[in-house]
Amino acid sequence: MLKWIFFDVGNVILNDDPAMAVYYREIYNAIKEQGNNVTFDQMLAFREKTILENRNGRHYVSVALKYLGRKKWSQYENKIRKYLFENWAAISPLMEPIVPVIETLAEKYNLGIIANQPSNAADILQNHGLLKYFKIHGFSQTVGLTKPDPSFFRWALEEANCAAEESLMIGDRIDNDVRPAKYIGMKTLWLPITHEKKRFVPGTELEEKYLASLKRACVSLLEPEEDAEMPDGTAQDFDIIPKEIERIENNL
Repeated sequence: MLKWIFFDVGNVILNDDPAMAVYYREIYNAIKEQGNNVTFDQMLAFREKTILENRNGRHYVSVALKYLGRKKWSQYENKIRKYLFENWAAISPLMEPIVPVIETLAEKYNLGIIANQPSNAADILQNHGLLKYFKIHGFSQTVGLTKPDPSFFRWALEEANCAAEESLMIGDRIDNDVRPAKYIGMKTLWLPITHEKKRFVPGTELEEKYLASLKRACVSLLEPEEDAEMPDGTAQDFDIIPKEIERIENNL
């Protein structure tokens, strides 16, 4: 019997696509500031290669290091992260179809969060009226642990006083969510939501190019490659989540 459902936040509750578009814009601005003549399209092509060939979830860092070098990137990284932190609410909009899902699941299960998110993500969820549904607030910047470290998942289970087999993790990534949660014995639900369903509408030419790049290569849509990465269920749209969780629970 499942007692706890844990949620990722990025691309599950809040849309990460606009934030990552801003991240790439700022990296590109830094590259241009250093006099590098690489084009935005060339930078995105390397991004796609990094994802598809290496299944690299930190592709943005790889891109920055390639075109800026470690020393220059270290000069820009904190500035860019500070800008993103201060604008997180505006650039990580709520994916509204998840709201009734959270409300429905909260009627039957205890809910928690295990997410690589800045500390102000709690305020953002509070402003959306959603934080009240979650009894465990596992934000990486606050807890001091990051996915895919299994310790982060164990921390959440200890906080919940819950056995791994009585819990389920909902996440958009095989590498960050499914694999480590499954490794410690949790049930898993993969949420590979397409960009159309997330409803990110580009407002600039760079955002349009970034969205096109996402459609060619996206970490959230990388399929599992081995048994250790196979989720217990998959939901390709928000309204399927409760039905998939019910199916998983019935098979316990």
